[in-house]
Amino acid sequence: MTRHPATLLLGLAALLAGQPTARADRNVLDVEYRTLPADFETLPAREPEKWNFNFQPYGKSSAEMLWTDPIVRRAAVAGDAAGASAAPTALYACCDDEGFTLLVLAVETGRREALAQGRPAPRSTLECFFQPGDSDSSDLEHYYQFVCETREPCIKGIYPWMTADRSFRSIEGALQVTARELPHARVVRIRVPWEPLFDRLPFSRKADNLWRLSVIRWAASGGQTWGGNVHQQTSCGYLRFPDFTPGQRAAMMRHCLGRAWDRYQAVLAAKDVSPDFVPLGGRQRPPFFLDALARSPHTFVNVNEDAAFRAAWLDGAVAARNALGAGLAAFDTLPPAEQAAFYARASDMLFNFRYDIEQAYGAYQTDLIFEEE
Repeated sequence: MTRHPATLLLGLAALLAGQPTARADRNVLDVEYRTLPADFETLPAREPEKWNFNFQPYGKSSAEMLWTDPIVRRAAVAGDAAGASAAPTALYACCDDEGFTLLVLAVETGRREALAQGRPAPRSTLECFFQPGDSDSSDLEHYYQFVCETREPCIKGIYPWMTADRSFRSIEGALQVTARELPHARVVRIRVPWEPLFDRLPFSRKADNLWRLSVIRWAASGGQTWGGNVHQQTSCGYLRFPDFTPGQRAAMMRHCLGRAWDRYQAVLAAKDVSPDFVPLGGRQRPPFFLDALARSPHTFVNVNEDAAFRAAWLDGAVAARNALGAGLAAFDTLPPAEQAAFYARASDMLFNFRYDIEQAYGAYQTDLIFEEE
């Protein structure tokens, strides 16, 4: 029987409507908006339904995996020895106003036996990659790579693939990794604050709010991957962030603005920027000193020593940023659209003040060199 084209189109539309927007062959992990309890290592047993066990043997596109067995999963989250025999790995993700968190459950075989014999307990290495945004855009997005272990000190390396500038900041110094011990496993908490990602907060207009994620576990039992091989961005899994409420969005932006204000104040207080640290009395320089400068033009070590640059740019830039404090104080009273607009402007001005100074002073000196006499 031949079907009418309209009937076929309706059937196809109904089929697609029921499909997730993320690729079906990739792992997808939903991110819960919450602040983790202090005893996060108890969450596998308390909330077993929230953990994703979809790790595959490294380098294999498909394989029979013991940890897909519900019995093994139940044993793993309960801390039973039966779960340890398969050494599975599981993931959980959440976020709050201060950052996002990954929890990795790494079941490890032979822990008690090694301790009883006075040998080091088994450990695993986690090689992690995350990349803001999904793969449906042609925009160039940096992916953040780091390596950590399941025992303290956890962080083994952070590997930025781009040079730090006003549009990219390394997570070195911001990344926090902590490990807790269970009878047959370790639970590793990976915490990434929003500050290095202030211009990439996971706010999306799409139905699915996705970031790419790959976690590869290396252990004596072999490699397991949640999202392809090393550096294989096209096979990463997805973190699916929630559709944040206006209050949650405001809380995340408010937190970043507070950190941005602190960062700005720290730069402003630096001895090479603050006019209060200019030699010979700061702004109140003796007349003979100013006369000598006028007769002997020269470059300055610090931007605050250059009175002409201060008058041309620095003083005005400081005043403009100081004026943002009133907006920060009134942030909660603004409608959501105005909050987003203020955040986009203020976060860039405050976080990137040092870059703004360098760019402005470079342009100012270039103009002096090439100005017509």
